[in-house]
Amino acid sequence: MLTNSASAAAAALLLLSGCATGGGQLAQDVSSLKAEVRTLRRENDELLKRLDAMATQIDLVVARSVPAAVPQAPAAPPATVTGTASVPEGIAVPANLKVVKLEPSGPSKAQKSGKGGSSAPPVPTSTPIQDPSPAAVTALGTGGKSSPSNVQAALDRARAQAGLPRARALEQFADAYPASARSGEALVDAARTRRDAGDPDGSCEDFSRAVAEFPASRAAPDALEGLAVCELRRGRASEASRLQARLVKDFPDSPAGKRASERAPAVQGAAP
Repeated sequence: MLTNSASAAAAALLLLSGCATGGGQLAQDVSSLKAEVRTLRRENDELLKRLDAMATQIDLVVARSVPAAVPQAPAAPPATVTGTASVPEGIAVPANLKVVKLEPSGPSKAQKSGKGGSSAPPVPTSTPIQDPSPAAVTALGTGGKSSPSNVQAALDRARAQAGLPRARALEQFADAYPASARSGEALVDAARTRRDAGDPDGSCEDFSRAVAEFPASRAAPDALEGLAVCELRRGRASEASRLQARLVKDFPDSPAGKRASERAPAVQGAAP
């Protein structure tokens, strides 16, 4: 709009300039119009500059108000696998999808060759493996409830051996029949067998076990007597005297109790 006004003023100026020779008044009017035209041109230039600046600001505001596009990661290409697996009928499978059958992972080549990778620690082999005793096998075969005849037969088989094998067989009998009264007798017999075979320490262990585990056994007096002898050998006279006093008090009519009473009459009636 301002540009059209400036053009009209310029056209009027040209017309008036053509008539400038018409008089002094006309010359003054032409000068005034020229000055006005110059003023309008300056104002028009300033307005154009302001319009350009405003347009630039509008562009900046619009650019800031629009959110930046978030970059998206490119789609991963389909994995390449080997092998195939059957797909049940009625299941739709995309064209770019491969169905595979996974095999269980095994040891790597480095582990198989022993040249790298972690491997399981070696299994300790220091613990000896022993076969179960015949008495234990017999007890398991009868569900843990053995008849008296079976118990006696197992005890007879153990006693039929000689030396240290006989002592071990008798100890295994006691392990297999812990609820049998004959186990106390077997331990006393095993203790005497070890003593005769030259194993006094093993003999004392069997006597001690018979006293602790089978106090009501028929062989309990013999077990107390044997353990008292062990304590004397070890130099523990007070413990040996206590065992002899217990033997005299609890089993006075047994052969072992009578021998203890003859050896130490002063212990009669003493508290265990």
